[in-house]
Amino acid sequence: MDKYNTLIEKLENKIPFALGRFNDGEMLGIWQTGQVVARGDQMVSAELRENLTSALKHEQENYWVGLPCSKCFPPHSQLAQSMVRDDYPHQTHAVVFTNRHWKNFIEVFPQVINDRKVYWVGGDDQTMEWLPFDVTTQYLVPKQDAWSSYAEAKEFIKDFDEGSVVLITCGPMARVLVKEWYEKRPDLTIIDVGSTFDPFTRNVWHNCHKGWEETGFNLTAKCEECN
Repeated sequence: MDKYNTLIEKLENKIPFALGRFNDGEMLGIWQTGQVVARGDQMVSAELRENLTSALKHEQENYWVGLPCSKCFPPHSQLAQSMVRDDYPHQTHAVVFTNRHWKNFIEVFPQVINDRKVYWVGGDDQTMEWLPFDVTTQYLVPKQDAWSSYAEAKEFIKDFDEGSVVLITCGPMARVLVKEWYEKRPDLTIIDVGSTFDPFTRNVWHNCHKGWEETGFNLTAKCEECN
């Protein structure tokens, strides 16, 4: 999948970058206010929609946007592509760290960040106990309607040490925080991890997490572009 190795190399070489992922849910929210996304946990207000749109259109050195698959989500992909410059160099797939790369990512990621501070920003239903790496500080936001905590959550940035890694998983607000924080602190690596680590933090297994032990691949539908 496009750019996976590029991002892993940046982690290995401690080159700061940010990744905000705009998949079908985020694009629904950008398309129209009032959509309920994040598996039912977030209603997209006009304010959130405006911030998501700004995050998708933002351009900055090593600010990456993950976009929907053109084959799996054609309308969402078309909308995203209409809002991102064709030759913007920092774009990849929204599922770049899941689907066909998930197994490799969860094995490699702990190795390439093992000497760095890691901050976690996520829902209050998540536990750090079973993660395959250590988290320096966990910041909790509501699992449902995380956006209601935005005013408080955006101030977490004051605690992050230079050169550290920030992992965010709190629905659409994660995309807003990635953009806002990286704009202010390009010394950080900030990744919207979404449900990548759900099996460890919530004991929730989606199809991209299943099937690896039995078949060596996941149970998400095969796709030449994204899986």
